[in-house]
Amino acid sequence: MSAAFTALGEFRSCGGRAIVFAGEAREGAGVPELALASALAEREATGDPVRVVVLRVSGREQGWIAPTVAWLVGRGRRVLLRTCVTLSRPAIAAARRHGATVILELAHSHAAVQAALVGPHADSTATLLLHAQHLRACDLEVATWLGPLMPTVADDRMLESLIRHVVAADLVDGHVVLGRLTPGRFEALARVLPWSQVATMARAFGVDPAVPEVLPVAGVHLSPMADGVLRHAVRRIAAPLGLRLDHCGCPAQCHLDPEQRAPYVALATTELFPDLPV
Repeated sequence: MSAAFTALGEFRSCGGRAIVFAGEAREGAGVPELALASALAEREATGDPVRVVVLRVSGREQGWIAPTVAWLVGRGRRVLLRTCVTLSRPAIAAARRHGATVILELAHSHAAVQAALVGPHADSTATLLLHAQHLRACDLEVATWLGPLMPTVADDRMLESLIRHVVAADLVDGHVVLGRLTPGRFEALARVLPWSQVATMARAFGVDPAVPEVLPVAGVHLSPMADGVLRHAVRRIAAPLGLRLDHCGCPAQCHLDPEQRAPYVALATTELFPDLPV
């Protein structure tokens, strides 16, 4: 199975540097182990060792997941599968075999809004929560990626309903992420929500809803004050319902890590291509 990887960002986990890669099956791309090895080696050559790798899954073609997880764990990396779609049987088997943590992306209770926020191929929250129960039955550690949350779209009523369903599915760990307002996300939400709600949301980002074309391609973030208000609302609702946010102290849910993997192996040319003369 050929695969390509795109770096989406990085953060500091309790165990060290963590990088998020989007993986996808792609015709003509390299084998997944070599493709990811090259991407990791490039980043480790210019910074700290990468101890945690998050693989973002958004497609149904998941044949690349099992060999990638095995390769990473075999070189001492902790693996998290962050997904907005249900995982295939081979992917679940690989996650179980190698102790990977699964993080489900849940942004809204309604399927159409979930797809507008997370991506057009995203499964509904109900489907993912049912999948979570299957994953737990397979002895996998599962947490939630709560978001991207947007003001007015994620009001108190929706947040309480969403979190109640999350906890009812026996998920008690999560990380909150607030979304950027991008042109694509604005258009997608405008197709599935009342205009009054979309307009109020846009104004919360400091954007005139009548001229959405002024939005930069990269999108805009909430102001620090609006950001803090929405995060406080999530914490206020989550705590009494039993959802722990960043319980370990970072988004990687390190307390769910079984910590049973091979020693860390630094990536270098000799490790990537062992047949080359030194």
